Amino acid sequence: MIGAAIVLAFGATISLAQANPPKSTKRIPVTKEAAGEVARVDTLIRTDTVTVTNYRTDTLFRTVHRVDTVVVQPPPPPIHLPNGFYIGAAGGTSMPTGSLFTPNSMGYIGQGHIGWQNAKQVIGGRISGTYTGLGQDSRFSALQGDRAQLWTLSTDLKLQAPLGRVFGRTPRLNLYGIGGWTYTWYRNLPFELNDFDDATGVRLFSTGDNSWNGRNGWSAGGGLSLLWGRSEVFVESRVMGFRPNDFFVNDLDRQIRADYGYQVPIVFGFNWY
Repeated sequence: MIGAAIVLAFGATISLAQANPPKSTKRIPVTKEAAGEVARVDTLIRTDTVTVTNYRTDTLFRTVHRVDTVVVQPPPPPIHLPNGFYIGAAGGTSMPTGSLFTPNSMGYIGQGHIGWQNAKQVIGGRISGTYTGLGQDSRFSALQGDRAQLWTLSTDLKLQAPLGRVFGRTPRLNLYGIGGWTYTWYRNLPFELNDFDDATGVRLFSTGDNSWNGRNGWSAGGGLSLLWGRSEVFVESRVMGFRPNDFFVNDLDRQIRADYGYQVPIVFGFNWY
């Protein structure tokens, strides 16, 4: 019991001393950081885990420039006819006259040709072929049947008078005359016969033949042309004449000659040199 009392007394003394510690009378100096001193900086790194639930698809375009070596062939040279030569075509209307006038009416004509003549050359030549389809006269259509058809081959001499550049630097205006020999094939062609009865006033006509017939003839005419570079346009009119075959009349028991028949075409055409 005495020992226990001593322990309790000693523990109470220690507790009192801790509750009331002794105070020091000496000051402790506190100073600020000296100039030039660097405060320490602590870096904190935080790692977060983020889950992305939306997906986006971007399309990227890339332009690539590529240089290839290409061999370019020169263009083919233009086709030109020999100096002065030309080919051409024309079309228009054809008026029958002479022995063809009464039983036929105006028709159409097409023409193709080849020739030789320089722009400033006075004398030239041309070979042409034409096809003519004449109309029917109302008084002869019932007897005539099919329309009259004519093919004509012409070999002509062409005389040209250059008028110069009347419209400025280009084109050239030319006046020309043309004429020569022709040969005409025809069928279903009615024509007037060279026979007239003064007493009765009767005129005789042939209603035409379905077979082809051919006769020599001639042509003469003229035109105007405009020429620039290797191209030429023209307007032309000619008279192409021939005399149809003689016709035998059974009632008169004699052969009757036919008068000359003529085509008078007016055509517009184009020439290429």
